[in-house]
Amino acid sequence: MSWFFFAILGYFLYAVVTVSNKFLLRQKATTRPLVFTFWVGLASLFTFVLAPFGLHWPGWGWFSFDILVGVVYFVALVTYYWALDINEASRASSLVGGLTPILVLILTTVFLGDKLNWLQLAAFFLLVAGGFLISLKMDKGNLKEGMKGLRFFVLTIILGALYWVLSKYAYNHQSFITGFTWTRMGLVASALAMLLYRPWRRLIFVSGRQASAGLGSLMVGSKIVAGFGSLFVSLALSRGSASLTNALQGTEYVFLLVLAYIFSKKFPGIMHEKSSPMIIAQKIIAVLLIAGGLVILAF
Repeated sequence: MSWFFFAILGYFLYAVVTVSNKFLLRQKATTRPLVFTFWVGLASLFTFVLAPFGLHWPGWGWFSFDILVGVVYFVALVTYYWALDINEASRASSLVGGLTPILVLILTTVFLGDKLNWLQLAAFFLLVAGGFLISLKMDKGNLKEGMKGLRFFVLTIILGALYWVLSKYAYNHQSFITGFTWTRMGLVASALAMLLYRPWRRLIFVSGRQASAGLGSLMVGSKIVAGFGSLFVSLALSRGSASLTNALQGTEYVFLLVLAYIFSKKFPGIMHEKSSPMIIAQKIIAVLLIAGGLVILAF
């Protein structure tokens, strides 16, 4: 299977996780993004199941680098979940995904020499434009609502782009299993470091006691799906272009749009995706742009 299909499969799983996260972030036990990210980071410990398939000790230099990559990713997740918590599901992920690839393209071109040909650039901009268009809000109310989380969007975009560039550099110099596993240990270390701060430790322990059996099952299931999504996207990143793999996140928004529409009918209080003739037309154009980018890359 090529990097292209690994990326699409991974982003589909991410869309499923984004919808489940919207439910989890509305529950008493997981309502705080810091608490939620702690459990996400701790769940990365299960990445060690990949150890028999080629995990090696990279040396202290690369080990420290891998841990740093994981820490950057952890902080990016915290800011992202804050943005997700106060915005529509499609808006939070789409705005971040629409702008992060541009920064990734600049950084990978400058620092990694990851240059795209004209056809790839065309696909890149179609994917990015489509992802951004899905997130664009036309009326003043939605614009004002989105601006509440502006600082979280900015931090997520910067940290997210940095994570992609550092990850690609790690995969260029290590085997995939080694790089992937040790970077995920950076998430685990970040999660455990949160326990050193007493107010955060109290929130985390309280959340554990408040979690019901049903909520716990949803969280575990969500983290399993997220783990496979992360594995597939990271595998695509290790095999393909960093900027194109990141730009393919536009497919996640198409999947997310369909899932959000389905669940908004049953859970309007949580998945409150708005619709009108103008919004529908806007999203149709966005989907066509994303589809055009996919066609160019696939053929």
